[in-house]
Parts: sequence; C-alpha cells; structure tokens
Amino acid sequence: MPNLDVIESIDEYCERLWKELHKVPAPEKDELVREMRAHILERVGAEPQVTPEIMAKILRAVGDPKELAEEYRTQAMLREATSDKASWVFRPWVLLRATLRWGLNSIAGLVAFLFTVAGYGCAVVFLSCALLKPVFPARIGLWAAPQHTLSLGYWNGRLVGTEIYGISVRPPNSFVVLGTLGATDGPVRELLGNWLIPVSVLCGALCFFATSILARWLIGRFTRKKKWNVSLPYPTPMTQNGPG
Repeated sequence: MPNLDVIESIDEYCERLWKELHKVPAPEKDELVREMRAHILERVGAEPQVTPEIMAKILRAVGDPKELAEEYRTQAMLREATSDKASWVFRPWVLLRATLRWGLNSIAGLVAFLFTVAGYGCAVVFLSCALLKPVFPARIGLWAAPQHTLSLGYWNGRLVGTEIYGISVRPPNSFVVLGTLGATDGPVRELLGNWLIPVSVLCGALCFFATSILARWLIGRFTRKKKWNVSLPYPTPMTQNGPG
C-alpha cells in the first residue's frame, strides 16, 4: 500500500491535471483523472520501494499535466472532425479548426491544415464565381492572361497592370488560391462565357467534398489516440471542486 507521501504526490498531480482539463465536460474530466490516477498507482505498485526520487521519475514519465490536457483536447477535436455523427455533413469549420490545432503540434498536421485551407479556398472561389458571374459578366471568368497564366476570378479590367484575383496558375511553378500572381501587361481572353456558372458550381462542389473526405482521411491516417489506462483498480471519488 502506498505511503501517505506517495498518495499526496499523486493527489497533487491529479489536482493539477483536473484543473488543466478546463472546458472538458465534468463527467469526462473526472473519468480521465481517475484513469490517470489508476495508471500512476499501477506504476507505483510495480516499484519495490517508492522514494521521492522514484515518485518524481514516475510523474515525469507520465507527463506534464498541462501537456497531457492539451494533447487530450487536440485528440478530442480530431475525433469530433472524423466522427460518424459528422460524416454525413462535412462541416468545414470543424475540419479547419481541428487541422489548425493539429498543425500547431506536428508537421503532418500543418500539411493537412494547408491542404484543407487550399481545398476549401478553391471551393469558395468556384462558388463565388458562379454567383457573381451574372452580376459582373465582363469581370468574372476563366481568363487566359499574359505570361501563360490561367486564372479564375475577378479581372480588374486593365490591359496595363492586369491583375486577376482568385485562383491563378502560371507554369511551371506559380500557383495562388486567393489573390493574384501580380500585375502583368497584355491581352486577356475569357474562355468559358456563361458556361462558367455550371462548371464553377460543379468544380466548387467537387472541391468541397474532396477536401472534406481527404482531410478526414489524413486525420485518421496520421493521428493516433492518446492511450489512457482504462482499468480502475483504485477508483477515486470525485467532487465538484476536483479530484478527491
């Protein structure tokens, strides 16, 4: 049976973890703290003698409460973004928020966030062009611009200082989703006319669903859930103010 000093150290650690898990629903927070306490007690039970140094080593191995709470919130957000409950309606704000949080902690997450922003950005440009083409028929279009530039979006109407805002591609290595590749001089030719409307609606919908599906796949493929110990050999009663 752990001595009083060990129990106090565990209680202090669990209290810190409980406080760091703010914004997590209370029942879920209590369960997580109980599981972590059980995990620590299991490690303590494996030691023949628990000195203050051994106890400190165990707690360092378990992890800093603030970092654990941050990781759990990130994992919870990623689970929400890929849950079956949300699978029938791909909520872009949930996927953007989840990949942004993931991107703050890993290179894979950053790549997923940038991909998601680019994908949804393309969808916004396509759908905006479909809506605005009837309003600005001479300024919205798919444009063949100088320097072999292909652009979809709003043309400023100038042949000198030509700028087109939207999606622009200039082979071999220039690409922008929202914005312009910079001013150029020369002729500008519109390629689709009123066909831009159905084409943009179709491409916008495809971008939206493809981005949602691939973002969810990236989250599921490159993230792993935090392994919380689920056995509770030493259940601890919880109170409204924190772990007991």
